[in-house]
Order: sequence, then structure tokens, then C-alpha cells
Amino acid sequence: MAKQTFTTGQVLTAAQMTSLQQTAMLGGAASAKTASYTLVAADAGTAISMSNASATTITVNTALFAAGDTVQITNLGAGVCTITAGTATVNTSASLALAQYESGTLKFTSTSAAIFIKGAGAAPASGGMTLISTTAFTGSTVTISSIPNTYKNLLLITKGTYGSTNVDESLRFNADSGNNYAYHNCNVNTSSVSGGGASAQPEIGIGQRTALTGTQELGYSVINIYRYTDTGGVQMTMAKYSATSGSQLLFFTTNAVYYGASAISSISFLGTGGTYSGGNAYLYGVN
Repeated sequence: MAKQTFTTGQVLTAAQMTSLQQTAMLGGAASAKTASYTLVAADAGTAISMSNASATTITVNTALFAAGDTVQITNLGAGVCTITAGTATVNTSASLALAQYESGTLKFTSTSAAIFIKGAGAAPASGGMTLISTTAFTGSTVTISSIPNTYKNLLLITKGTYGSTNVDESLRFNADSGNNYAYHNCNVNTSSVSGGGASAQPEIGIGQRTALTGTQELGYSVINIYRYTDTGGVQMTMAKYSATSGSQLLFFTTNAVYYGASAISSISFLGTGGTYSGGNAYLYGVN
């Protein structure tokens, strides 16, 4: 039940009493959301659930809540839901990102500040994987954002990707375009083997797709990103496969290092020279 102001002598209905009891017991039906949402004053004292296969946000602004107000938030979707400070301040001792089936409580300490108290999620066993997000390939850049920092490693799988025109693919982390990447490629096709690499680069080159359109050439890749919450020297390996309509096999392997100042929270695929027209990326957290 949303926070209300009662008057002396007011008689509550049975429905109001039931709702008050549910709120006191942290129960009752949650206000269901399927897209990024900005909290409003009426959300005080209520529960909100998010359900979306892609990443979403819950934004917190000032002058809406009083000290002592609470909002319960649960993420039911496969996409990460991130509690985001708009004009308000949100502090936490844990992550503000909620993976699927994780929840937490916003407790306001003033009209402009809140503490996010994250509940313990159902962590997978050691070596287990959790699907964090599914992202469609479209446009010149595809970005996976709001990656939670609660796992040891990341596994990124792309399936059936293709471009409308020639696409020269590369990877970038945290939108960092500084010369903080080093990599080495080995490229194999049905007629030749080549390789090369570079250091102090603004991105990681991961191969080129030929100038075929539609689904004539599909790309598949498996990318391991190890200890992605470390700062400096984050390692990754990648194996990428694609096939042309002429049955020519193209296979790329890449070893790379990213020297970042903070944990990896976003990954971008850059399609230089063309645009992506289809396919999906599946991001898994690995414990």
C-alpha cells in the first residue's frame, strides 16, 4: 500500500487494512514494470517488480520521499535491472545492479538520499553460469551495459550475426577509447593462414566480415573475459567463426588484454564501415 496520510477518527475499509498488513509484512502484489522506470512519490511503502529480457533501470530523484520511506524492488527478468541515482544520492555496500531473481530495499535517509540494502541472491554454485542479458545486433554499435560485478568471469556468446554491408569488427570496454588495449589475431580460411596484432590501441580488433548481405554470412563467437572486476590487465580470449555463401570457412582466434582503471561494466561491438542487421549476444556470469 502506498504511503498515505490518515485523519483522526477515519474508518479504514477491510481492503485498506489488508493492504496495510501486507505492506507491514513486506508482502502484497508488486507494481509490475517491463521497461525502465522513474520512481514517483506514490511508490513510497510499495513493492516494484521489473521483468525484461534486456537491461533496465530504476531511477531515483529528490523531493519525492521522506526520511524513513522505503521501496522494495525485485528483478524477475533475465536483463539486469540497475538502481540509478537521478537527482538523488543512492549509497550501498553492495552492487546497485540486480540480476534475475535478486531484490533489495531503498531506505530513504532524507528527501534527497537513500541507502540501497541488497538482499542475498541465489548465487550459482562454483563454476555455474547465470544468463545476465540477451542483446540484439542492430546498428553500427551494439552495447551491453549495466553488467553486475558479482561474478568471477564473463562468458559472451554471439550467434547468427551479420551486417548489411562490409563490417570490420572490434571490441571496446566501458566506452574507453583510450590506447588501453593490446591483442594478437590468428586468421584462418580455406586457402591461407595469417596473423597480426598491436598494442596501445583504442579497441580490440576481432576480424572482418566480407561484403555480403542478409543471412549469406553468419558470425558465431565465444568470448571469455577473465576476472573482469580487476583493474588493469583484464585478460580475454576469443574464438570466432563465420561462413560465406561460397562455403569458404573463416576462423579467427584472439588473445587480448585491457588495461582499465575500473571493473568492466559495459561491452561494445563496433562495426566500422557498415552496420549490423541481425543476430544476438548472450552474456553469462561465471562463478
